Amino acid sequence: MDRIAIISDIHGNIPALLAVLHDIELRKISKIFCLGDLVGKGPSSDIAVDLVQKTCERVIKGNWEEFITKPSDSHTVIWHQNKLGKQRLDYLSQLPFSIE
Repeated sequence: MDRIAIISDIHGNIPALLAVLHDIELRKISKIFCLGDLVGKGPSSDIAVDLVQKTCERVIKGNWEEFITKPSDSHTVIWHQNKLGKQRLDYLSQLPFSIE
């Protein structure tokens, strides 16, 4: 039976994400599912998206992915959108709401 790790609420916090991924590797867990909220709050949402794409077998859309992919007048949201870029925003917008 495969061991599955479930991660979520990364919010661009790369030191925390790297620590969790390292722990998952040490535990020899073979599958990682991400329950969303990769972006926002922290300064490195772009890196978080790239790492999650590379390491997670399945990813669903969190409320921050829903929020960050919509047009906004907020300077903070626009800053995150610019840092993410079109390709990552497209990836985030196509994430499913759920998986089975």
